[in-house]
Amino acid sequence: MSQKGETLSETDLGRLKPVRGEGGRSRRAFCPFHGSDQQRSLRVDSTSGRFQCFACGVWGYMDWAREDFSANAKAAKLNVPSIAARRPATPRPVAPIPVAPISAALIPAAPIPAPPPGLDALLASYQAALPGSPGADYLEDRRIPLSLAVQLGVGYAAPGLWAHRSDSGQPLRDWKWGRLVFPHTAPSGLVNLYGRAVGSAAPKTLRHDHLPGAKGYFNFAPLLLAPPPLRVYVCEGPFDALSLMAATGDHNVIAIFGVNGWHPAWAASLRELVFAMDSDPAGQRGWRAIARQLAIAGKRVRYLEPAVFGGAKDLNEAWVENSLDLENLQKSL
Repeated sequence: MSQKGETLSETDLGRLKPVRGEGGRSRRAFCPFHGSDQQRSLRVDSTSGRFQCFACGVWGYMDWAREDFSANAKAAKLNVPSIAARRPATPRPVAPIPVAPISAALIPAAPIPAPPPGLDALLASYQAALPGSPGADYLEDRRIPLSLAVQLGVGYAAPGLWAHRSDSGQPLRDWKWGRLVFPHTAPSGLVNLYGRAVGSAAPKTLRHDHLPGAKGYFNFAPLLLAPPPLRVYVCEGPFDALSLMAATGDHNVIAIFGVNGWHPAWAASLRELVFAMDSDPAGQRGWRAIARQLAIAGKRVRYLEPAVFGGAKDLNEAWVENSLDLENLQKSL
């Protein structure tokens, strides 16, 4: 394979029986390079035109993507405006996360055991592997800017490298396309890792995995700012949190890893919380149970109206399907 990768035409792709992929931002097809006719292992990004086979590893670009690139490069050399893109624009970039001093008085005591040795180094290795990986492609499918994921410490564990192991050292809960890795954070810092199987084909039994040990929040940083933010959004999962950040540019968003992941003491410094939980019955029951605790403690509690999701079950689904109603989101506040 050349450094420029392979090339496919739309005619070629049409013969490979393509179907719509995750969130409609990609297409899945049989791979012509290794002769697959059992599994649609070839993924074609509908925006960039880049394709990759998750079975044989071949990659390249659609011919229209190469034509656009050549035309835009030529236009740039001639110092004329570039040709308009044929595909939808990607989500707008987000501002860097503001850095603020941490006040020790704002950090409540938390009965969280120390993380296993080497967890920081392990996460750093996963973070280094994210750019250009299938995990980065999956983030793009779900409309999460790679730059935002990098800012929030997301990584990628390639097949066979997820750290969940048996007592004998054998990999547990491995997935053929690897896992996106999200840090569990607490007042003390990094405490654990969560791995989300890449792609929509992963069975529920393998889709989610947390390393053994304590659980924290995804993006604990807003709870440590001094002074604390006026409001903090609370989501169930990290994809929802990243979607809300991408949609609004507001980084004061945490994910509690499910409705049972709430730690009441960690909200001691906050005045207002906005719940952006899933629209299913479990999510709605969950935020109401937490809200009762907060109301007793004198906190102001709000929630996103169901209309904000536009019929989707959660924030990320609404963001991917472009049904997230930002006007109603503001009204909910």
